[in-house]
Amino acid sequence: MADTAERAIGRLEGKLDALVSAVQASSEDSKQYRTRIYSELEKAREEAAESRREIADLKKQMDNAQQVISELERWKERFIGMRMLTGALLMAFGGGVALLWKWASAKLGLQ
Repeated sequence: MADTAERAIGRLEGKLDALVSAVQASSEDSKQYRTRIYSELEKAREEAAESRREIADLKKQMDNAQQVISELERWKERFIGMRMLTGALLMAFGGGVALLWKWASAKLGLQ
C-alpha cells in the first residue's frame, strides 16, 4: 500500500511539475506578446507624432505660400485688365483706320 501511495504521490508530483512548466511557458509567451504589443503601440505613437509634425510643417508652408498665391492672383487680374485695355485700344485703332479709309476713299472718289 505504501508503494502505491508513493507512486500516486510521484504521479501527482509529475503532473504538478508539468502544470508549473506549462504555466511558466504560458507566462513567458504572454510576456513576449505584451512586449511586442507595447513595441507596436510605441511605433504607432511615434508615427502619429511624426504625422502631426509633418502636418504642422505643411500648414506653415501653405501659410507662406498663400501670400505668393494672392500676389499671383493680383498680377493675373492686372494682366486681364491690361488685355482688356489693349483690346479696346486696338478696336479704337481699327475703327480709326476704317474711318480714315472711308474718308480717304470718299476724297479720292472711290465710293
